[in-house]
Amino acid sequence: MSRHIVMDLVFYGNSLNYDQGSGNYQELKKITKWDGRQYTLVSRYALRYSMLDTAEKVGLFELADASNLIKSGKGDSTVIQPATEFLLTGDILEYPEFDLFGYLITETTPQNFRTAPVKVGHAVSMTPFMYDAHFNANIGLANRMRKRHGEMKPNPFTAEEHETFYQYSIVVDVDSIGEIEIYIAEGSDVTVAEGKYKLEGIERVSSLNGEGLLIQLKKGRNKKEILQSEKVELLEFEKIDKVYRIRYRLKDEEKIKERIRSLLKTVMNLKRTIKARNEDLSPKLLVLGLYRDSPYRTFKDRIALLDEYTEEEYDEIEEQETDKGRILRVKHVTNKQRKPVFEVSGLDAETMEMDDVEEFVEKIFGEGELSEVAVFTDPAIELKRNSGD
Repeated sequence: MSRHIVMDLVFYGNSLNYDQGSGNYQELKKITKWDGRQYTLVSRYALRYSMLDTAEKVGLFELADASNLIKSGKGDSTVIQPATEFLLTGDILEYPEFDLFGYLITETTPQNFRTAPVKVGHAVSMTPFMYDAHFNANIGLANRMRKRHGEMKPNPFTAEEHETFYQYSIVVDVDSIGEIEIYIAEGSDVTVAEGKYKLEGIERVSSLNGEGLLIQLKKGRNKKEILQSEKVELLEFEKIDKVYRIRYRLKDEEKIKERIRSLLKTVMNLKRTIKARNEDLSPKLLVLGLYRDSPYRTFKDRIALLDEYTEEEYDEIEEQETDKGRILRVKHVTNKQRKPVFEVSGLDAETMEMDDVEEFVEKIFGEGELSEVAVFTDPAIELKRNSGD
């Protein structure tokens, strides 16, 4: 079975991702598009960080603590990555950050990596950057120093600003969630709480919890044995020359479904904290596609922000009593209002409210072929209807 959830999202935000900059100039991340103009960018890494941060704060995800992480490499070339023991036992699947967004473990031989089942694209502004910026200085602190030392030397800086709509896409490979494949050779390094060991061997054993793996480690004369996690089941195990191949899957199918639901709730309530601001990145427009045993597609390149005015005309009747009788005045009123209007070209789909998203996504857990797209809108924007393909 092949199941995918595709989300093309539009949100509204202000100055969400700063680059390295230079000196006292704080520069936003930017990208040049086909029209030759520059647009501000919120990187996929920034979005991923905000998703994990939001999910942890609202109690949807538990993140791995430092005891399950190691530094690999030497000197300035060290990188932080999941511990090898964490990988070999299958406990790594307990943590959504690695299950959903993947990992790279360089310490093992061969290296182990997980292609992210949840693929998040960069968010790019829908209007070009016009180089708006503002000048700042810590004048309050500097003024207090002046009163004591007789001189004031503030620290001025200039920060770029861009407040607009941003657009990005998320593709979820449903069937890859909750399942991993591991390759590791005899003699490979395995880091556990007590330090670094060498892998001596792996064998299949039976216990009260069913069939699992016993992992044998060695460091000098010291030996250590660790067991497969009770929360995963062993799907495949084989040895090819001196390399072991292991495939684990979470035992609880409902846990996998709940993880997908939690991801969806996170995206729908996404927040980003930056420079003492809490930005709301919840979608204003969402094109959501569900695909089961059928090719999936994205409508990201078809979403357009239209620069339009909405105009309303009506008559007002005023009534006034005078000494000479009643006077009626008819006044013709024209009300022009600028409101963000979006169009999704070539899509003829049902329009629904944001509150209906979770119920709609439940269809992905059914059976049979499925290819269904719906558009969800926030009251803050207007969607212009467009004919289908």
